[in-house]
Amino acid sequence: MKLLAFIPIRLTLLLILGILIGKFFSFDLLYLGIFIGALFVLLSAIFLFEKNTKSLFFGIVSALIFVFLGTYCYTNAQPINHNNHYTKITYTNSDLWSLKIKDVLKPNPFSYRYYATVKGIGQHPTTGTILISIPKDSSGEQFHIDDEFVTRTKLTDIYPTLNPHQFDYKNYLKNVGIYHQMQIEQHHFTITSRSRTTLKGIASSVRNHIISKLKKESFGEDEFGVIQALLLGQRSDISEETYTNYQKAGAVHILAVSGLHIGILLLLIQFLLSPLKQIPKGRTIILLLSVLFLWAFAFIAGLSASIIRATTMFTFVAYALYLNRPSNTFNILALSILFILLFIDPNLLFQVGFQMSYAAVFAILWIFPILKDLWFPKNKVVRYFWQL
Repeated sequence: MKLLAFIPIRLTLLLILGILIGKFFSFDLLYLGIFIGALFVLLSAIFLFEKNTKSLFFGIVSALIFVFLGTYCYTNAQPINHNNHYTKITYTNSDLWSLKIKDVLKPNPFSYRYYATVKGIGQHPTTGTILISIPKDSSGEQFHIDDEFVTRTKLTDIYPTLNPHQFDYKNYLKNVGIYHQMQIEQHHFTITSRSRTTLKGIASSVRNHIISKLKKESFGEDEFGVIQALLLGQRSDISEETYTNYQKAGAVHILAVSGLHIGILLLLIQFLLSPLKQIPKGRTIILLLSVLFLWAFAFIAGLSASIIRATTMFTFVAYALYLNRPSNTFNILALSILFILLFIDPNLLFQVGFQMSYAAVFAILWIFPILKDLWFPKNKVVRYFWQL
């Protein structure tokens, strides 16, 4: 299969090239925007005068647009490149920091951990995200998504790795736009009452409500942790022993909501909604409801990178089912990367989970047809297990 014959594949590779250029070289957002605008004007002029989208000049300019769009997306996605980032503000240790909980992380043995948005320092509105740590021995309730509070705690650098070849957590946080941390004692902050609820906060509330209902059932501790992981993508309550057992069995991926779960969910939704095919516009209704339910589940499950990847891809699959015609799986793969994920968050390209997920799917789609053609057993049972 000549993959480069498919336009979505080409555009995806050009976009990735642009993101890589933005990763290793610094650019000014204003100049990048002006240059991309000029390229669009040039492309329009070529189209108006030549009336030929297959000319070499048209192709080169189109390629340059996607390369520099990737560069612009990556540069714009780095919070530190914006003028109102908290690192660009001059402040003193006595200034009041206004923070809002963005994500609740899995606690470590010593502290509860969160990502928090910096809403302001003193009288200066700001942007940016920092890591928050609160000792476990502190009294009081834990934070939830959308909780807002103020503190005068000193901002500190994130500790670098101490041992050779150890996981570099500082560099990982830098890749997701987090450069500093705060270690806050319980009595060193004040919760404010002007918090605005976000969609992520609503999803967190729904998820916490479901968890509270599950806790009332007679599940064991390990079973409850696994149920949370399978249904809601929450692995914080899985014991280290249980998680290690899944790793040794080679089935730890089951505990992370991803393509397997979303695919099963789509099949279930399509089956339950199949009676709607009998009414006018029934297939359109099935498509809309399928996509709605998939993304509703993705929100409730926390919108992790793996969930977003899987839900995006199966949104295209649902559309292919609606068209009722064979769809090229490489096109689905490229479209899900290009038009949704990397445009919105180009930093995903540098996450190992993203790289391994798409590399695995790509390899399956590429190698499976080769193996299938290599040997085609006549016996149906043997053929089934060979293809499996």
